Amino acid sequence: MKLGPPISFTLTILAISFLALPALGQKTEHSQSKFAQTIQGTLGSSFIDAVNTGELVLHQNFVASRFSESTLKNTPVEAWLDLLQKLRKQSGGLEVVNASPEGESVLNIIVRSRQGNHWARLVLISQSDKLSDIFVLPALDPAIERKSRFPKSKMSEQEAVKVIRQRVELLSALDHFSGVVLVAKGERIIFHHAYGMAEKSFHAPNNLTTKFHLGSMDKMFTGVAIAQLVQAGKLSFNDMLAKVLPGFPNRQMAERITIHQLLTHTAGTGDFISNPEFRAHGENFKNVADYLSLVARETLLFDPGSRWSYSNSGYLLLGLVIEKLSGESYFDYVRNHIFNVAGMPDTGYYELTEVVKNRAVGYLRDATEDPLGVDPRRSNVMFIGLKGNSAGGGYSTATDLLKFALALRHHKLLNANSTELVTSGKVDMRGAPRPAKYGYGFASRAINGKEARGMNGGGARSGVNSSLQMFWDGSYTVIAVGNYDAPAAEDLNNSICEFLALQ
Repeated sequence: MKLGPPISFTLTILAISFLALPALGQKTEHSQSKFAQTIQGTLGSSFIDAVNTGELVLHQNFVASRFSESTLKNTPVEAWLDLLQKLRKQSGGLEVVNASPEGESVLNIIVRSRQGNHWARLVLISQSDKLSDIFVLPALDPAIERKSRFPKSKMSEQEAVKVIRQRVELLSALDHFSGVVLVAKGERIIFHHAYGMAEKSFHAPNNLTTKFHLGSMDKMFTGVAIAQLVQAGKLSFNDMLAKVLPGFPNRQMAERITIHQLLTHTAGTGDFISNPEFRAHGENFKNVADYLSLVARETLLFDPGSRWSYSNSGYLLLGLVIEKLSGESYFDYVRNHIFNVAGMPDTGYYELTEVVKNRAVGYLRDATEDPLGVDPRRSNVMFIGLKGNSAGGGYSTATDLLKFALALRHHKLLNANSTELVTSGKVDMRGAPRPAKYGYGFASRAINGKEARGMNGGGARSGVNSSLQMFWDGSYTVIAVGNYDAPAAEDLNNSICEFLALQ
């Protein structure tokens, strides 16, 4: 059930900053008053009303009438009914505090349970007048959330660092963040601290050398690797996949999509992660080539170039391109041409069964079984793949990611023109709550008048979330790597960036 991407290296484009929530007054039975008189508002209010009825027949009517056919085809009716019933059971009914649209297809609803004082952020995704997905994400009590906000004022570096430390310590104390935060001003690190546990069973704390699962942040490495091959004259961004991989078994696909489209998620390729074969036999996927049969059997979701849709399968194909043109495995290529060049000794692709020094265990909340996050967090070892690939799944430290950012900015990995081409935004990220443009493995967006480029990784129900943001004027680099579900690390990173953009 798509209550959040099931595997750790899915990009969570739906994660948003901690919302500025209004104070709660008296409970009301009229949740509709919180919703605008729009299609989104109607879907939102009807969802809340369906949860609050607690009656199976009304839940059945809601699912049958409000979800798109394609959604019910991919996620069975029973799964959505289970969500409604579990939300009702855990909450005793939901009180709507805030409902805010994000673009034309995303509605964020902040709710409080009528029993137990639990908070959640419901993200409803719609197409036309039907629901296509629902994400259940954690939220803070508004009184506590106000304490976590960063001030909107200019201050000295010492004062700014103190504010960052206080906010991160608060979120860690509330168990909303576990990981490492690093802030560099230019090339100088001004804040670098670890929080939470790398392994809860043995009470092993995170430290500054802890390696965290990066999720989709690895797409940056894939984008850089492709650009290196272009820079070397072995490839063109406009090449058709069929030209580069003449033996690719799905000729209809290969003859219609370009390298540029794969890099920008506009090729129409899908997501191998949702393939039941991958989920059932994850131990069989150790090398990039092992995914070939999965991806080759896919059909294009739309005409290449016609729109943007996030695709892990597309970046898997890019990994095959890198291997074909370089003669190296994807893992060897990025180690030899990116990690070693940037001086990143603690970055790599490790198998789940390997004993890896200082590797954090991910901890998740399963939104399918525990939508309001009432139960203790669970280890994610049964949910992540055996080994990462060119779409994501590698491990790194905050320090190594800073080295990567600096190597990129100093043109050690690519020349100046190629660096600009890879990192700059090209295509609007449809459905993203923060307006952004996607480049070649990087996203670019404006933060309080400054441009930031970087990438997030991880997802809801994954135990993975990390984020790298580089202020493109060279002023700051902000890194948050963690072992909790999205949006823990990327929300924190975003809040710090918004604060620093004012300094």
